[in-house]
Amino acid sequence: MQKTCRILVVSDSHGRNQYLKAVIEKERPFDMLIHCGDVEGNLYSIVGTDPGFEVHVVRGNCDYSGYSDMALAEAEGKRILVTHGHLCRIRTGTEGLLREAVRHRADIVCYGHSHVPDITYSHGRLLLNPGSIAEPRQMPRKRTYAILTIAAGKEPRADICVLEPCDLDQ
Repeated sequence: MQKTCRILVVSDSHGRNQYLKAVIEKERPFDMLIHCGDVEGNLYSIVGTDPGFEVHVVRGNCDYSGYSDMALAEAEGKRILVTHGHLCRIRTGTEGLLREAVRHRADIVCYGHSHVPDITYSHGRLLLNPGSIAEPRQMPRKRTYAILTIAAGKEPRADICVLEPCDLDQ
C-alpha cells in the first residue's frame, strides 16, 4: 500500500496563536507541521512536546532566538528545505531559494516572509509559500496556509487554503 504524507505548512503567525491553533484543529490529522518562521513565541508551547506529528520550525526576521535559520525534513523520498526567506532575499526573486535548494539537494522549498501565498515550480523543484495566517498582504486579504501532500513515486501537490472567520469558533 502506498503511503501518503500530509503536511500542514504555515508561516508568519506573529504571535497570533489563536490562528495557529485554529488551523491545527481544522486540518487534523496530518503527519507533519512546518512553520516557516516569524512565530514570535514558542511554537512548542502551542503544539506541546509530543503533538503526534513531526514539527519543523525556522527563525524568521521577527524571531530572535530558539530556532535555526534553515531546517531539512524528509517525506516519502522527497527532501524539504524550510527557511523564512529573508536571508535568501525572496523579495527580489527566487534565485536565492533555488541556490539553497541545490546546495541542500532539496526537492521542495517551504518559505514565508512575503505574507503572500505562492506555489511555483522552477528547475524541477516546488517552491511553496503558504502566505500568512495572521497578517496577509495579498488582495483580497485572506489568512492562508498550505497543505502539502507527498505520495511515494508521485509529484508533490500543494494547495493554498484559507482560514475562514468561522474556523476560529471551534
